[in-house]
Amino acid sequence: MSVSIVVPCYNVAPYVEVCLDSLVNQSLRNIEIICVNDGSTDVTPALLDAWAEKEDRIRVIHRENGGQASARNLGMDMAGGEYVGFVDPDDYVEPSMFARLVEEARRHGADVTACGYTSFSDGDGSVLEELSWSPAPGVDKGVQSDVMRTNSVWERMDVVTCNKLYRRDFLDRHGLRFETSFRSMEDDVLWLMVLAHATCLAVIPDRLYWYRRQRHGSVSQMLEAQERPLLLVAERLLHATEYWKKCGWLESGLERGWVLRALRHYLLVRLLNPGQPLPQLSEEEWRRLRGKCREWFALAGEAEAFRTLGKWDFELCRMLASPPEHPGFLSRAWWKLLSRCRGRRGRYYRLKGKLSSCGGGK
Repeated sequence: MSVSIVVPCYNVAPYVEVCLDSLVNQSLRNIEIICVNDGSTDVTPALLDAWAEKEDRIRVIHRENGGQASARNLGMDMAGGEYVGFVDPDDYVEPSMFARLVEEARRHGADVTACGYTSFSDGDGSVLEELSWSPAPGVDKGVQSDVMRTNSVWERMDVVTCNKLYRRDFLDRHGLRFETSFRSMEDDVLWLMVLAHATCLAVIPDRLYWYRRQRHGSVSQMLEAQERPLLLVAERLLHATEYWKKCGWLESGLERGWVLRALRHYLLVRLLNPGQPLPQLSEEEWRRLRGKCREWFALAGEAEAFRTLGKWDFELCRMLASPPEHPGFLSRAWWKLLSRCRGRRGRYYRLKGKLSSCGGGK
C-alpha cells in the first residue's frame, strides 16, 4: 500500500461525496481511504457506508464524537500505507496529488513532502488568491540547521496538515500524533513537533489541494471568526516547547536557532507588527497571555538568550519573561507618549501599557 488517506468526518453530508470522488479518482491507484465518522448526526454515516460498499479501497470507522484531532489519530493508527495523508471532507484534491507527492518523497527520502493549495469560497466557489499558497520548490536535508534561513523549506511548507504527505514510519517511530486537548490549531502543534525530528523536507509548487473557506460550522471558520486567536497561538507554542523539552530537543533547538525562529514566527510577529491592529483582548485575556509567555520563557531560558532578535523583539521578550510592573502615573504618561512613535518602538510601548495593567497569572 502506497498511501493511506485519512478523512475525519463530522456532519459533512453536503460536501463529502465531492471529496471522496476526488480521492477514488486519484491517478495513484494503490491507496486506501480511511473515513472516520466522528459521531455525525446528519446523513454522513449512511453516505460513507454507501461509498464503502461500491469502492473496496474505502474503509469506514464509526465512533462517538471526540473531535478532529482524535479522529485523525484513529485513522493514523489504522493506516497501513507507506505514507499517510490527510484530507478534510469538505475539500477536494487534484487527480495527480498523491502520485506527485509520493514521487517527490521517494526521490529525496523526505519525511514530509508538501504542495501548494488553492482556497475557494464556500459561497460561490470563487478562488481566494489571498488565502491560497504557491510555495517555491525546494528540498532541505539539514532541517534544524537551516530553519533560521529566510524563506526556509520549513517555512514554505505552511503549517496546515492537508497539503502534506508524511512517511508513516517517521510518524510512528517518534510517536507523532495530533494533540487531542485542542479543538483548533492542532495542525500548528504537530508541525512544530515534526520540526524536532525531521531530517529531510521537500516542497513542490503545484497547487494540488482545494481548500474550502467559510463553511458554516467548520473548525477553520470558527477560528477565523474569533477575534482573539493570539491566546491560542501562545498556548500552542507553549505546548510544543514542552514537547521539545520532554523529547530532549529543546537545548539543541535553542543552540541552532529554530526555537527562536518559532517564537518570532508564531508570537512576536503578531504582537509587534505595526501594520496590524493591536489584538483586541480583554484585561483577563492579556493577563492570561502574559502568564503563558512567562511559562514559555521559564522553559526556554532567560530572555537574554534572545538578543539576536533585534532591539524591540528583545525588549518585548524581556518584558514577557519578567513579573508584571506596577507603574505610577508618570511612567504610564511617558509610555503613552512613546506609544505615538512610528514602527515597532511605538508598538512596543502600546503593548507595555496594556501588559503592565493586567497582572501575570495563567
